[in-house]
Amino acid sequence: MPLAEPPLELLPDPAAPVWGHLTARWRRHGVVVGHAEEARWGGGRTGSRALVAATVGHLLHLPAERVGLERDRRRRPYPVDRQTGERLPVDLNLSHTDGLFLLGVSRKGRIGVDVERADRDIAPGPRMLAHVCHPGERDALAELSRRARTEAIAKLWVCKEAVAKADGRGLLFDLSSVRADAPPPGWRLATTRLPSRRTPAGYWIGAALREGSAA
Repeated sequence: MPLAEPPLELLPDPAAPVWGHLTARWRRHGVVVGHAEEARWGGGRTGSRALVAATVGHLLHLPAERVGLERDRRRRPYPVDRQTGERLPVDLNLSHTDGLFLLGVSRKGRIGVDVERADRDIAPGPRMLAHVCHPGERDALAELSRRARTEAIAKLWVCKEAVAKADGRGLLFDLSSVRADAPPPGWRLATTRLPSRRTPAGYWIGAALREGSAA
């Protein structure tokens, strides 16, 4: 089942063909991941809420204005029906960087997503490297050139951040306990490269799904 590959570009125009592709993917898999430009949807919270409302509304056949967002005790967002006050039957997660939104929606379990520039130096020193990487991953990274190492760590980061966000513990989650190439039982992980006009390196996108867990 695809998670992050290939990601769909979500547009504010409801007549755009992408929404038909989104619906088809939703019917097949019950999980969709899409990216969107902040410049098209609006900045910060305003843009992210507009994106969530349009996407969730489209998937559940609800007017966008009926889709609201609340947060649980761990500050994790979840969608609600503004008219009834009830929680909607999907899980979602959102990431935002450098004017780019990434949204994941699932009816199969808890989902987490993350996006970062592929050339971002996330772990410049040994302390941060130990925080991000499993010991086995650190051994493999040691053999790479500096540029390849930077991109490989960014790829690992988005995958593990997605796991932490789906898990719900966020910053309390031990990233070094997870190997990106060997997900924990019951989890699906995926990463993919997203080209961009902003940076030649593009972005790494990560998605994690904990199947069967409560939304």
